[in-house]
Amino acid sequence: MSGDIIFSGNGICVADGKGRFALPLDMRKAVKASSGENRLCLTIHTQLPCAIGFGLSHKQWLESQVLEMERAARDRGESFDAEAEREARFADMEDLNFDDGGRFIMPPDIRDMMGITDAIVFVGTSRHIQMWDPQSLLDSEGRSPRVRHAVQRFLAERAAGGGK
Repeated sequence: MSGDIIFSGNGICVADGKGRFALPLDMRKAVKASSGENRLCLTIHTQLPCAIGFGLSHKQWLESQVLEMERAARDRGESFDAEAEREARFADMEDLNFDDGGRFIMPPDIRDMMGITDAIVFVGTSRHIQMWDPQSLLDSEGRSPRVRHAVQRFLAERAAGGGK
């Protein structure tokens, strides 16, 4: 496992007949390198209307950050609620298996909360992968112009009956 995993790039996936989404190849390889196995950690973004995914090494990094925050507060003589911090970081997180093709089932409650139906946009953002409903990504300010363009093309092709 490596803590030096950086996610980049983007991709759009339509769910297969079993409702599974497939991680883009480079992201799948990075998650597997981070986890040491086909394990994807999935949770909801704290500020954006999307889910986020990453490997097990990032999950360990999140715990190390809590320990560092706790140590820093102790050094300053301040109180720190480590339990509340862990709840904020880990309570909504699920560890999911994915197959060698990168296919995984997104939990129905996360799909519902993020408005994801049958298509998903993957966006690599360094430490994690954002997972968006295509229209929600377009409606969200500050998204990458290139990703927005890809999503607009995808939705236009879909509206024209382009098979996806």
